[in-house]
Amino acid sequence: MIELLITLGLIGVVSAISVPVFMESNSRSALWSGSEQIGAAVRSARLKAISQNAAYRVTFNCPAANQLRTLFMTGDPDVDDAGGRCSQTLEGDSGIIKLPVGVAYDVADASSLQVSGRGIFTANGGGIPLTITVTHGTATRTLTVSGTGQITFTDVQ
Repeated sequence: MIELLITLGLIGVVSAISVPVFMESNSRSALWSGSEQIGAAVRSARLKAISQNAAYRVTFNCPAANQLRTLFMTGDPDVDDAGGRCSQTLEGDSGIIKLPVGVAYDVADASSLQVSGRGIFTANGGGIPLTITVTHGTATRTLTVSGTGQITFTDVQ
């Protein structure tokens, strides 16, 4: 009986130590995944733009908060800048990218990143290099996109 109580006590102590570590690991994993999803969307847009010699736009908070899409630019401002463009799907558009639960991002004043057929980025409503801050709880990770599409990540803080 005493051995059983000691075993249960040890299991309780180990569980009390491991649960916070497990929760922190899940939080970092979600943050890492979310920032990598944003980086992958930027890289994909640049690859499509160069390979097709056409402009693409990575639109933030599209169609809802903390979601993004890569949209093909037709060259017609009535189509490209239409209010419901995020809800429409044209040939060449990506699907909606949803970040993991609890992950949010901040792009300051930029509404989108546009990439030309030559792979050069401009930020609509913001400047280049564009810094995107990704958060999950109190942890943050930033990624910076240069004019040529180079993405630099910081360590999780």
